[in-house]
Parts: sequence; C-alpha cells; structure tokens
Amino acid sequence: MDNQDKYYKGLFFGVILGAAAGTIMGLLFAPRKGVDTQMIISGKVRHALDKAAEYYEGTEHEETYSNEAKHRSQEIIANAQDEARKILDEANNIIRDIRGQSKSLEN
Repeated sequence: MDNQDKYYKGLFFGVILGAAAGTIMGLLFAPRKGVDTQMIISGKVRHALDKAAEYYEGTEHEETYSNEAKHRSQEIIANAQDEARKILDEANNIIRDIRGQSKSLEN
C-alpha cells in the first residue's frame, strides 16, 4: 500500500509540474499575443458551432443529398424487384418443363 501511495503522489505531482511547465513554455514561446490567440480560437469554435447547428437543423444541401439517396435507393429496389421477378419466372418455366417431361415419360 505504501508503494501505491507513493506512486499516485508522484503521478499527481508529475501531472501538476508538467501542466505548469507546459503553460509557462506556451506563454514564453507563443507566436501571437494572448488576445489574438483568444480571438482565433473563439472564431474557430464559433464557426464549428455554426456548422454543427446547420447540420443538425438540416440545410438545403441535406435535402438534395437526401432526395438523391432516396431516389437512388428506390432505383436499386426497383431493379432488385425486376431481377427477382425474372428469376421467379425462369424458375417457374423450369418447373413446368420438368413437370411436362415427367408426364411425357410416364405415358
């Protein structure tokens, strides 16, 4: 237990010292003033929130994509139904042929 306590204390102090060192280095070597950096970050955050709101609320582009996807999926479903009908018709023809051949063999 004593070793675990020492481990967690060391980890805690290491994290605190690392965060402090990172903050100091960031302030010393920052390429811009703090106000400029805040403006850039807030502008990017605001832009990201606006985009997220547009996607959430739905835009005119979403309707276009949605309609295209819906139209394409309906085409795929219609093609699959047509192919299924063709396969069923062929299967029914094969069954009729087999039945016709079996009847002719019985006679």
